[in-house]
Amino acid sequence: MLSLGPVTLGSVAVLAPMAGMTDVVFRLLCKEQGCGLVYTELVKADALLKGVRRAVRYAETTPAEYPVGVQLYHHEPEVLAAAAAWVTEHIECDLIDLNMGCPVPRIVTRGAGAALMRDPHLVERLVSAVVNATHLPVTAKTRSGWDDSELNAVEVARAVEAAGGVALAVHARTRAQRHDGPVNWELLAQVVEAVDIPVIGNGGILESTGALAMREQTGVVAVMVGRGALGNPWIFGEIDAAWHGRPWTPPTLPERLAMVRRHVETAHEANLRWAGRERERDDAELRAAKWVRGHLVGYVRGAPGERWFLRQLNDLSTVDAIVETLEAAWTSPPSAPGPGPTHSGAPA
Repeated sequence: MLSLGPVTLGSVAVLAPMAGMTDVVFRLLCKEQGCGLVYTELVKADALLKGVRRAVRYAETTPAEYPVGVQLYHHEPEVLAAAAAWVTEHIECDLIDLNMGCPVPRIVTRGAGAALMRDPHLVERLVSAVVNATHLPVTAKTRSGWDDSELNAVEVARAVEAAGGVALAVHARTRAQRHDGPVNWELLAQVVEAVDIPVIGNGGILESTGALAMREQTGVVAVMVGRGALGNPWIFGEIDAAWHGRPWTPPTLPERLAMVRRHVETAHEANLRWAGRERERDDAELRAAKWVRGHLVGYVRGAPGERWFLRQLNDLSTVDAIVETLEAAWTSPPSAPGPGPTHSGAPA
């Protein structure tokens, strides 16, 4: 069994926190399929302290997804520490993770996310402040560096460890690369060698063979899957089975369609719970359909009618329309995919 401080993981494959994607609905589906650890979407620390509704919602967890970490981001140690203390008091979770790798301009221009990679001394102060504000274990997610001229992942990793961080996830691409281009396994191996805390490898893991290759060439103790999990929550069971030499059976088409239906239906239920005004309740199914579109792109990947499905995607507004159209994409040739939905989602 793998441990990150006092937190024990049941699998070596963990879900990367992704804005707009790793909501509680998707996290639960991934846990069911063998994910060892999940994180909330990144939560802005000062928004959480101000009680902003969306930030509080992002930080919510459920017992079924444990172990779960709440991921916070900010550039000021005092703000991060206060947010960590708030999470410790109000949210049931197993650890607090600090985002130091997000490449999105609106975050880095404020000195947070991947911008923190440029100041290892500030990294140490941030981690130390949070460690002193909570009894929960503290981890961090970083990158290989800002760009190819600033590859300082080793220095940042040492700063995280020195400040009391119990583990580290490293996306082995630079901020300049964002999510594309080669993954720097050589630098990732240097990080593993430089620190005594567990290092989780991240970047470009789309199937079990990639996870095994990363382990062999870098020595990471686990892998973090991001975009490779979208529309493919089964990847966690696949990776953990391969890691331990166990057989694994990919999902059948009925199992795939059943997962899509559950995903959209639970998203609908979540939107009903979070709805405020009555109009929001009336629009809950449509908002759920929009909410899962990024996942649907993954669920249809490789289908004979993939392109046809993607052309219909923005018009799918009900659970039944999504499932029926996805099934047609998998079972009918692209040239004759069968009836498609109208704007309301009903068969044409």
